[in-house]
Amino acid sequence: MGEKLRHEYSQILLKYIYLALVIFFILSPFIFILYRSFTYRTYWGVLFTGLKFYSEIPQAYWRALINSLIVALLVSIIDFIIAFPAAFVLARYEFKYKRILTAILVAPMFTPDIVAGVGLASTYIRYYGLYGTFTGTLLGLASTSYPMMLLPLFASLRTLDPIYEDVAKTLGAKPHQVIIRVIFPLIGPGIFSGFVLTFVWCLNNYLLPLFITGPAIDLLAVKLYSDIRWWGLLGRVAAEASILQIATFIIVLLYLKFTGAKYQGGFAL
Repeated sequence: MGEKLRHEYSQILLKYIYLALVIFFILSPFIFILYRSFTYRTYWGVLFTGLKFYSEIPQAYWRALINSLIVALLVSIIDFIIAFPAAFVLARYEFKYKRILTAILVAPMFTPDIVAGVGLASTYIRYYGLYGTFTGTLLGLASTSYPMMLLPLFASLRTLDPIYEDVAKTLGAKPHQVIIRVIFPLIGPGIFSGFVLTFVWCLNNYLLPLFITGPAIDLLAVKLYSDIRWWGLLGRVAAEASILQIATFIIVLLYLKFTGAKYQGGFAL
């Protein structure tokens, strides 16, 4: 009996050690940046600076953060509006060249940001006059992040039994009522995943906005890239990078607490 308990305890200990190593491996870059934002290396050793570097962050950084949050939210909404009809058609109907159409729709996910950025910038400048505009920024990010919303919605709709829709129609529900009051709640996991993936990607992506935003629009990731390029990993820059990462964590946690939790298993209104 004692040998069995020791074996079980050793297995539990190994699981916790493995989990701790995985978490450390994933979070180690952020841990290093966060540590750098609170310390300063001198000839006599490492000094703890407290919130000194955070107090030195300029106002332009906070404006860029607000801009990024607004852009990420609007892009997520645009992607959802565009992606849901396409995901519904792909999940519910069989037709010729369906696989080819699906491959085309998800192609932006596999396109390097630098290629998409150059293409969008050239098109904006030559034909549409959208370079450096707020509208151009939204459309450019939406066209690239679109598959991140499409695929989770498609997966959820594909596994959703159409009988729920048929029952709602039999009971007199109109098409828009079926979508809003039946389909949306039941594909909550797909909506949740799509919004989180799209929002976080837009908030943290710097390469694509670097090509299409121009100097008129400040986005946080682009500003952070510029600061690192010019100043290196100074304490203030490390503080800026830490805030970006912390903001991402907080957004995901808040979404899980107030919205995502009730969508994870699906529910009916």
